[in-house]
Amino acid sequence: MTHRILVVDDEVKLCRNIAIKLGRCGYQVDTAHDGKTAIGLIERLTYGAVILDYMLTDMTGLDVLQAIKQKHPSLLVFMLTAYGNVENAVMAMKLGAVDYFNKPIELKVLAEKIQTVLPPACTEEFTGAMAFVSDKMKQIREMLERVNQTDASILLLGESGVGKTALAKWVHQSSHRHEHPFISLNCAAIPENLLESELFGYEKGAFTGAIDTRIGKFEAANQGTIFLDEIGEMSLATQAKLLHVIEEKRIVRLGSHQERQVDVRIIAATNRNIQDFVRSGKFREDLYYRLNLVEIVLPPLRERKEDITVLTQLKLQELNSKYSKSVTASDELKKALETLPWQGNIRELFNVLERMHIMKTTGHLHIGDLPANLAVPVETKPMESTAGKLQDMLEEVEEKMIEDALLRTKGNQTKAADLLGISRNTLIHKMKKIKR
Repeated sequence: MTHRILVVDDEVKLCRNIAIKLGRCGYQVDTAHDGKTAIGLIERLTYGAVILDYMLTDMTGLDVLQAIKQKHPSLLVFMLTAYGNVENAVMAMKLGAVDYFNKPIELKVLAEKIQTVLPPACTEEFTGAMAFVSDKMKQIREMLERVNQTDASILLLGESGVGKTALAKWVHQSSHRHEHPFISLNCAAIPENLLESELFGYEKGAFTGAIDTRIGKFEAANQGTIFLDEIGEMSLATQAKLLHVIEEKRIVRLGSHQERQVDVRIIAATNRNIQDFVRSGKFREDLYYRLNLVEIVLPPLRERKEDITVLTQLKLQELNSKYSKSVTASDELKKALETLPWQGNIRELFNVLERMHIMKTTGHLHIGDLPANLAVPVETKPMESTAGKLQDMLEEVEEKMIEDALLRTKGNQTKAADLLGISRNTLIHKMKKIKR
């Protein structure tokens, strides 16, 4: 997916330079030199972001911004303002702009900022849950690009929630099989006595309740891709039949003796230590070697924290489009999200973002909007020197703790006092001392 960006400025040379820079980053860029042309383009084409100058020949950038937000409230708009013109920048932010840049523009800074909120094709070939900017994920992409046009089976390993399903879909969509079905099956979600019939299908009368003939997942995925999630939960008996399908490229429906040829690429995944399963005899070694012609280990989110902001921006953009809102994450929240452990990985991050988004109509999400069960570590600045009175230092630390507690409780003094382990009256007394 290549995002399209519109650059609006009456300086033709500047538009061209921005377009060249963003084009090298993988974006498709259009330019306009007046407000009317820009609004017309936005009505006809789908843009991921607009870079908009404050001063245009026929109207102000604020006029264009208002027109955009009336019909496309979730469209990301960045303002260009004359250096030091803070009032215009503040007004633009109030009207819904994501951020602003001072002229003269540093093209590198602009490109980096755009990439954090709208990952380009060079960093978003894995869309949705697989968007990334980290080196670890780039290495995985490079490996998959070398094998993606083959029919080699792929084994995806990693913790629950790291995006194995999303990656499997990307592999299919970017392969030569993309025009054919992508069929997904969670082996752990189906009782063992039904898994075989789900995989290979059955004939009418094959067992009690088989009132008609039904094809299985392999036949449904013919010429496409089948994704077998939680493959480690499959019984040894079913593993043996799966191995036969891989080797012979034929399936037999339950209740039938007729073999049917299938042409399917297999992608398997598990959050278990599959090699331990092989050593303990719970997983067939020959099947393991058939499945892992290409083995990919997806790192947990806590090991690629630089991807959290990218994933956050994309998820909020998706939610804004879904609910017709204009909600963004504050810089403070973005930094806080990178400090959390995310034991549930991307799935947990997206769940938290959606819960926060539901409660917000418009504007920025802040640390105080995080669910109560997520504790954000308090950042304390190291003291530059131990010189000075102990009382002064203690008061400085106390003031910082009070400010943080009030921020996390959105100004609720009773809750802040509870966090600090003091009474509300004591908190009010200390706040009065701080204000003096």
